Amino acid sequence: MTVTAPNNTTNAPTSPATAHNESQYSSLGNKAVRRSWWQQWIYPLLFLLALLLSLSTYLTLDSIQQSVRDYVADNQRALVGGDLILTSQQAWPAAVLATVKSFEPDEVVYDYQFNAMIANFDGSDATLADANTSVAASSTLLVAPTATPTSAPTNELTQLARIKAVSPAYPLYGEVELASGKPLWQQLQPNTVVVETQVLTGLDVKIGASIKIGDANFIIADELLAEPDRPLTAFGFGARVLMGSDDLEATNLLGQRSRVSYRIELAGEPDKIATEQANLTTLLENQPEITLTDADNTDTSVTQVSDNVLMFLKLLVIAVLFLSAVALLSVVKAFVSQQARTNAIRRALGESVSAIKRSYYQVFIGMALLACIGSVLLSFVMLKVGAQYLTAVLPPDIGLAINLLSVLKISVVALVITLLIVQHSLYAVTHTKPSAVLQQSAQNVRQHPPLTWYALVVIAAYALLAFEFSSLLNGLKVLGGMLLLAGSFWLLARGWLWLLAKLASKGKLGWMGRTAIHNLSRKGNQSGLFFVTLALSVAVLTMITLLNHSLTTQFVNAYPKDAPNLFLLDVQSEQHDELDSVINTDITYYPVIRARVSDVGGTPAAEIESGSSDDPTRIFNLSYADSVMETEYIDASVAPDQLYAPITDKADNKNNATADTAPFDAPVPMSILDTAADMLGVGLGDQVRFDIQGIGIVGQITSIRKRYEQGPSPFFYFLFEPSVLKDAPQIQFATTKVEPAEIPQIQTDLARKFPAITTIDGGAIAKQVQGFVAQMSRLVEVFTLLALITGIMVLITSLLSTSQDRLRDSASFRLLGMQTSDLYKINILEIGLLGVSAGLIAILGASAGAWVLITKWFDLRFAVPWGSFALGAVMLMTVLLIIAITYVRLVIGKGIMARVRGMV
Repeated sequence: MTVTAPNNTTNAPTSPATAHNESQYSSLGNKAVRRSWWQQWIYPLLFLLALLLSLSTYLTLDSIQQSVRDYVADNQRALVGGDLILTSQQAWPAAVLATVKSFEPDEVVYDYQFNAMIANFDGSDATLADANTSVAASSTLLVAPTATPTSAPTNELTQLARIKAVSPAYPLYGEVELASGKPLWQQLQPNTVVVETQVLTGLDVKIGASIKIGDANFIIADELLAEPDRPLTAFGFGARVLMGSDDLEATNLLGQRSRVSYRIELAGEPDKIATEQANLTTLLENQPEITLTDADNTDTSVTQVSDNVLMFLKLLVIAVLFLSAVALLSVVKAFVSQQARTNAIRRALGESVSAIKRSYYQVFIGMALLACIGSVLLSFVMLKVGAQYLTAVLPPDIGLAINLLSVLKISVVALVITLLIVQHSLYAVTHTKPSAVLQQSAQNVRQHPPLTWYALVVIAAYALLAFEFSSLLNGLKVLGGMLLLAGSFWLLARGWLWLLAKLASKGKLGWMGRTAIHNLSRKGNQSGLFFVTLALSVAVLTMITLLNHSLTTQFVNAYPKDAPNLFLLDVQSEQHDELDSVINTDITYYPVIRARVSDVGGTPAAEIESGSSDDPTRIFNLSYADSVMETEYIDASVAPDQLYAPITDKADNKNNATADTAPFDAPVPMSILDTAADMLGVGLGDQVRFDIQGIGIVGQITSIRKRYEQGPSPFFYFLFEPSVLKDAPQIQFATTKVEPAEIPQIQTDLARKFPAITTIDGGAIAKQVQGFVAQMSRLVEVFTLLALITGIMVLITSLLSTSQDRLRDSASFRLLGMQTSDLYKINILEIGLLGVSAGLIAILGASAGAWVLITKWFDLRFAVPWGSFALGAVMLMTVLLIIAITYVRLVIGKGIMARVRGMV
């Protein structure tokens, strides 16, 4: 009996009885779709998993981003320190001090920051009573209620600290939080400091004890918990010590050779700030060493660190979201394809196509809303558990919570993805004839959506990316990159399948291999989609693994055993002999002359378009040497393998200094590091003019050096002959290798004898860097696991979407006498061949991309994790084998005999 669809369902008027019957059929059809959906648990499970993983991670990151932006918006002026901020690496000119004097005393803060060694000896037995006596003329010193006089510690200890000296108006915005809960300037009296917990534990002292900073002793008045303008940085070395600027002179740590960061922070009414900004801008036109910024146009350290890290992670999540969409498409198509006979019966009974579609839309929109609710709950757990992994990139006092705007965003994303996927899958329902389905006849009907559907997908993806990056251009660039990547893998898939088909057609393979390859190429098998999605998943995993391994190798495992582990800063030439006697091992000294680049070939430094992320206008450290360092080699030179060569063509020099700058009135030989050459855009023979405290010197490049690899060894961008710079104002730093256990005692001895010398424990710094890298690695591992799970789901759903075709072909093979074991072998061979080839091509492509990223962008050494690759290959083969066997047993094995009986 042949069942045909009515011919009058579109144009003929609908009678009340017909409408009632259609409504009844529609209601029954809706129930049938829901029942079929939930009875086959694998479909709703994969649908929910695909959406839950991507949406919950997306919601978590987006909520964190919103929390950071709200935090910055509420604390912008407190985070940057004022309405106007001036920064410099040199002492302030008199003209600048005179200009800002009108803001005194309550609307200006003078801020001095530098690293120095602090110690718990030479006065550590002083008490708060002693401090009160020394400042009897001042107001009574109040300390934390728990403070008690302490005796000198039994061990003499030193510690690297970040000293911050501020004037009494600090902070202009926000509050300094102390352990006592009292106001800062009630505690911070003359000859006192407030310190972080690290100082108390590192020096084994308590509130009320005395510590030595430079040549002066200070009483610890309170514990410092938070500063409103504390920078957020993963590499902020040194525990924080806060003191009054009036006490700074007593330390004798300020001087012409000191490495001090100077800041002036101003606050006031908008009109006054605008006027002062205009005046300062005019005043500073010829003083590039001073930077002037305002609060509204200054990126805080929070935005610089948190936003960049979170946006990188968000980009990974968006890529996973797109992969999840592919998995959802496979699930929905598989389910709709399985319901083809039911849909044909519904149409044959007179139910309209729109009613059939509506029943599917209701089911899948309901699933999307359920996934959104589950994502909110899962995201709440992620915020609670995962906050500990984000401490390096988030302010300590930020509050994290699920953001309602983020919930709305994921709801819109989920609904748009669901609607597009369901619309794509239901095109088959629109264009399928019931008679053809019910009679199982061959169909030659349109199964794919029109180009408008693909245009909607591209527009939706572009809208999401442009919204996330807050830039139409950046959104277009990222989308273009993703489409280029997916298109490249698609072309590779088609080319690989064509090559396999050619090999099979030549008969060089056995019948089982030829059958597996022909199955890959058959219509409707979606081998290309399977290849692309698996390749993209493996590529994401490979890229993340390579980045993580290269960073870990560079910063965690690459510290050479013979590398220096003790660094000494601010060393004077006359201190060499005494230092040698204290440390009693070989010490290498490096002279440092601080200078700025004035111009390059006549182009001012401020106008140079840097070829790197470095700033040509900052202060550079020059040095002099007769030979190249052991960690470097000469890449190019005027004289073969020589740092310097005579300057013979002086007549053509256009950048000679004037006569009043003698003896620096002619170009001198100079060696430059390759990274500095890229930054300035110079090569051999080019000239660079420097300003050394008002004295000009012109260096002509006679050699270009390269480092063997990044590491803890010292290096200089610019090297001169000793005769050129030996008399210039300079400081020195020194490096040496000692036993790690001896470092604390050496630091103590040096702090006692040379209080102005700062010593840095390289091992401790390495541990801090390792801690940060380890924390970032844990974040990367989470997203690696997410990408892995998504890739596996894409693989499973791709198989499900072709299960009906595979079941039909397997039944045909069974009728021809093929054994069940042969069906296992063919499916394992088919899935394994496609999966392994996709993984191999993805690894090669991702490795090439990671090499470019690591070596050219991060300027690091590329390292291949062979062990991880081997483990990944074994895991991929295992997963493919398990999926193939499970798929044959659960999908084909159970339904093949029923299909065989239907074909007989």
